[in-house]
Amino acid sequence: MKSKKPLEFINSKNAMLAAIIMFSVLFMILIIGMLIPLFTDATLDAGWFNNRTMLPTLLLALLLGVCLLLPDVSPTKIPIILAIVLVTTALFAYLSPFHNAAIDVSAPVLLFATLAVVYRIIRLPKLTLRSVSPHIIHIGIVLILIGIVVSTNTRIDGSTVIHDGELGVYEGQPYTVKITGISDRYEGAPYDEYPGSSYVTLIDFELYRGGTLIDRDEVKFITDFKWGQSYATNYVYRSLTKEVFITTKMVEGDYANLYMRTAPWITAVWGGIILMSLGIVLLMYSVGTGKEGAKAAETMKGRKEETKKEKRGKREKLGEQEEKGDIDRRYEELLQKELSELKPR
Repeated sequence: MKSKKPLEFINSKNAMLAAIIMFSVLFMILIIGMLIPLFTDATLDAGWFNNRTMLPTLLLALLLGVCLLLPDVSPTKIPIILAIVLVTTALFAYLSPFHNAAIDVSAPVLLFATLAVVYRIIRLPKLTLRSVSPHIIHIGIVLILIGIVVSTNTRIDGSTVIHDGELGVYEGQPYTVKITGISDRYEGAPYDEYPGSSYVTLIDFELYRGGTLIDRDEVKFITDFKWGQSYATNYVYRSLTKEVFITTKMVEGDYANLYMRTAPWITAVWGGIILMSLGIVLLMYSVGTGKEGAKAAETMKGRKEETKKEKRGKREKLGEQEEKGDIDRRYEELLQKELSELKPR
């Protein structure tokens, strides 16, 4: 006989299963994207991954929130909550408060996942290491999703050719770069007709924001004669809200073509990874200490049982001895009585 309980399929087990399936879909998209360049001449950029992983990522965030709400929230209320999230998402997509379609669509879903984590922490009956550590992992996951969505959809990149001693301006960038020196030299052991195995051009620069000096550093453009290839080193400047990436694309005489990419909120990704790793470590530690405590409690319980058995055995043995002593005493009394009766005769 089928159960008449409404929406019985909405439960923690099914929500977790759906989350695992969605995570597997994301993993397969990433694997396929990494394998395509190995077997074809196609070059996939970040846009290829973003377009294909956007929907699965949002569904995974929705399922994360549902898993956290169940079983405290009635299954009949879950569709209502999801409907509110979807309506809000459609409203954000229409009004575009962030002026970016991807962020407008993602904001309500990620906010729902964040509130679900907070709700679950508040509902904890007791704040222990084992009960809190899973939710540290959840906070880390939400931060990673927020960082990926915002950074990939609001990043600014471009390149410009800068003369030695001049300031290079990038369109749309709040940062500027001034080249303070270009020098070159051979490095490594002699190779063929060259005095070194590689030719290195060193580019010293200063990074400015609004006319204020932020940092000084260098990047290299290296031509490797031995392996027949050229490559460049990278520079990364990280602040609380942004990450600035600088590398060189070409150097010729006193000119250098420097590429700059600014990724806002990329720090949320690193912070989320740190929190998720911390939560995993704390969870493993709490589980380990819990097992040790349970083992110790079981050992103490066993010792108490053994002690009780020993005491019970002693009492039984003492009772047997007392019972035996009573029998001997009665026998002796009867014998004395018979002897006393025989004497007058």
